[in-house]
Amino acid sequence: MLKVSDAQKFFLSVCIFLLVSSLALAQRESTQGSSAARAPAERLEGTAGSRRQNFSCLPKDVRADEIVSYGLKGKRKITVEKELGEIKARCRNGKLVDAKGREVRFFRRSCWGNPPPDYLEIQKRENEELDKLKRRYTVIVFGCNPMIQ
Repeated sequence: MLKVSDAQKFFLSVCIFLLVSSLALAQRESTQGSSAARAPAERLEGTAGSRRQNFSCLPKDVRADEIVSYGLKGKRKITVEKELGEIKARCRNGKLVDAKGREVRFFRRSCWGNPPPDYLEIQKRENEELDKLKRRYTVIVFGCNPMIQ
């Protein structure tokens, strides 16, 4: 017959606890993710109360639940939805515009963990393009995930 010590029982209990809690967390995240994925571009909670607007004019490659910027250590994440609420964006004639009536555009910077040899040229080209966009539009710039860099 196999004898099991108290230390082995404790270790086994901790392993089971960690397994069950990680499964519960994964289940909760998948449930929340599916509700957010159902209609992320269709609603926007404004900063003034809980007003909701339809954003059918979001570009096809941009989702309302996408992260625009990350806080310290990636903890405070600002989504497209929240950013649009801050600038009081709305759809007008099929275009996304801010409170002043300027069209809203989105810009994605190149993100990499280990930069390529020509990264300075890439950054220069991106900065020139971004400056050109900012002259005419309100631009929301997607930041890089700090966990990658």
